[in-house]
Order: sequence, then structure tokens, then C-alpha cells
Amino acid sequence: MENNFTLTKEEIEQLTAVELLEKLYGKEINTKKNILEYIELTRILKKLEITPDKIQDTYNLIYEKIEALDIKPNTRMFLKNNLKSQLGKLVSEKDPKPTNHFIEFFKEAYPEHHRRKDFTWVLMDLNTISEEQLWTTLTYINKECLNHDLRLSLKEKQDIIDVIEIVVKRNNSRFINNLRNLKSLTDNLNIKLVSVGEIFKIKKLN
Repeated sequence: MENNFTLTKEEIEQLTAVELLEKLYGKEINTKKNILEYIELTRILKKLEITPDKIQDTYNLIYEKIEALDIKPNTRMFLKNNLKSQLGKLVSEKDPKPTNHFIEFFKEAYPEHHRRKDFTWVLMDLNTISEEQLWTTLTYINKECLNHDLRLSLKEKQDIIDVIEIVVKRNNSRFINNLRNLKSLTDNLNIKLVSVGEIFKIKKLN
């Protein structure tokens, strides 16, 4: 299957994995057939000698789409093997972990020139996140929701809630009160911070 777009190496290097999917294929890859067709189109990445990081991004996107399909295990394995056959030799991680959307927001909240050593610690282990880091990330997400009409998916919400829960368990009442004041975001996440005796917990609302 040939794509209908003539993309240069320079153009591809400027695109995200999602943007490249739109340019090369122009539709969702949410079926076995669509995924196989798109894997075939990614030959252009090898042909143009696109940088490994960009190829890894596209590899990860396809891998996630395969994981999301409701298919038989042997079909899933077939698709993954097809992907590995096409791009596997060009990537460093052939079986990437699912994307943690909180981490993606965390990276955006801390541009490269604002990252300290503890930024890397969080990437390695989310349990090390500080209250300051969580607050910075949550206020960033809240701003994006309010000012740029960001709509959080269910998976994004759950990833955010999971990290909030890590910090809530530390039972810092001052920080909990600050979180409660971030009502527009907690409403968006459909949660409420409640106290049970002397312990704080997250209550999911219907």
C-alpha cells in the first residue's frame, strides 16, 4: 500500500507520531487491517533514515494501538511481530510500557531548562514525586483545561488520580487543602478529597 503524501525527511522529523499517522494514513488505526496497512507505510521511515527517537515514537504509538484492540492473543502477537519485523531493528525498546499520561503532563509542566535531578527521580519512580512537583503539574493541567480547552480522556484522568493518591496518602493536611482549592480540576477528574477520621482519601464521584 502506497501513501498519498510526499513527505521529506525534514518534514517527518518535525511531526509527532500522531501527526505522522494523520499525514501518512489519514485515519485511525483501530482494526487489525488498519494497523497492518499503517505498519507497511512506515517503510518510509527506514527509507529516509529518520532519527531513531522519531521511529521509536511511531513504534510506540502502533504498539499502544495494538494493545488497545479487543483481539485474540495470537492475533495480538501476530501484529506485534509484524511491527517488530518492520521497525524492530531501528528501535531500542521493542516492548514499550504503556504511556503514563501523568508523566507526559509532568514533562510539559517542567520544560528542559527547569528540570532538576529530582525530575529524573520521578521519571524512574513516581512514588518519589514531591508535593511541589505534583502541584506544579496539576496547576499546569488545570490551566490547559481552562485556557486551551483540554479534554482529558478516561485514561488520562485515571493516571492523574493515581499520582494524586500517592501524595494524599502522606496525609499532609495543608497540601490537601490546597488540592481542594483546585476545584475546577477535581471536578474535571470527578473526585473529592475527604477525611476519614484522621486519614485523607480520594472519593470518586458518580
